[in-house]
Amino acid sequence: MAKGDGSITEVRRGVWRVCVSFGTDPVTGKRQKVQRNVQGTKAEARKERDRIRREHESGLDVDASKVAFSEFVEVWHQAKLTAGTVAPDTAERNRRLVMAAAPYIGKMPLREIDARTIETLYATIRKDKLAAGGSFGGTTMRKLHVMLKQLFKKAVDYDMILRNPCDRVLAPKEDEPERKALTVKECSRLLACVDRAEAECYDELAAKESRQMERGKAFGRSSLQMLTPTCCVVAVRIAVATGMRRGEVFWLTWGSVALNQRCIAVSQSLTVRGEVKKPKSRAGLRTVNIDDDTASHLEHWKARQAVELSKIGVRQDNTTPVCCANTGGYMNLDHFERWWRPWRAANGFEGLKFHELRHTQATQLLANGVDVKTVQTRMGHANASITLNWYSHAVPENDRKAADMLGRLLADRPSEEPRIIEVKTA
Repeated sequence: MAKGDGSITEVRRGVWRVCVSFGTDPVTGKRQKVQRNVQGTKAEARKERDRIRREHESGLDVDASKVAFSEFVEVWHQAKLTAGTVAPDTAERNRRLVMAAAPYIGKMPLREIDARTIETLYATIRKDKLAAGGSFGGTTMRKLHVMLKQLFKKAVDYDMILRNPCDRVLAPKEDEPERKALTVKECSRLLACVDRAEAECYDELAAKESRQMERGKAFGRSSLQMLTPTCCVVAVRIAVATGMRRGEVFWLTWGSVALNQRCIAVSQSLTVRGEVKKPKSRAGLRTVNIDDDTASHLEHWKARQAVELSKIGVRQDNTTPVCCANTGGYMNLDHFERWWRPWRAANGFEGLKFHELRHTQATQLLANGVDVKTVQTRMGHANASITLNWYSHAVPENDRKAADMLGRLLADRPSEEPRIIEVKTA
């Protein structure tokens, strides 16, 4: 069979073997040919033969024609991890999101997935989620679209498909995000709750340690039971005062806190897996100033923590986490969440997300006249547009101030000169 020729042989009734030769591979010296079985008529077998030829001429990897969607998801995921363009946690979340499409198109070869397939997929996923009593909102659908587009682009790069089917699909519209921010009054009440909780934790810690002293067990232990709840309270105080992300707060070590200068150097973050990672961009590397009251509370906690840690044989130094676990190391973020949910509910902040403390700081700073560049730097955003798009919530009282100010500006206007109209007499 000559190069480019194709043979069609009936192997049994209604089944045809299509074989196309592409000569010898110049690198391996092996003969290149593609062989497939086609069920149907001989005319359909000829179409398959012609399609194999076209794919080869276009530069596609003919051997990859049967690679299914689910199979390629893992290839794409590993490529992401190897490139190191996203954190492992993020890559895994993206993989799980994309696999939401697997029950529908998982077994389909990549080359059979077109724009219509993707549009049908989106509609079916939403319908099924609603029928099951759940939801797959616009923001999640948009994220799925972005991830699928990346996945199929990788398939194009690997010469496995000619074009990206997502390029011809209109991206789902994102939901309008609900970014709650506390009012100044609510924030003040939250800090009052933090003050009270901190005092209660100190008292309970002292009472427990007194009992341990009476039993002769003050030293030689491996952990201190009340360190975690105390540190959780301290974490909330830091978040309110700085607008730092949860991972940044719980990574914070005493070497990054300059109490005399009243500032905190942010350079890393703690993940849910307990790993320390660098910020996504250079903007995440920043110094955040703190107020006198926050600095005073942190100074008191630093001294208290050093005493308590010494009881379990841990010497406080610059690497010690400010908000530590019962053993003096980094806290498991799941442990914080288990403390945070009941605590916020008990204090009248049901449903308040920790990240909304960050929203609160940025919103109130912008609402009270702090320039966008300062807020951007404090938040660790790469550019000011992110700050404005995400955190400049509408503050109703500011709109009233704007209206009143405009009224005052326009009220002081010169009186109009009386016009004299000449009347001509005959």
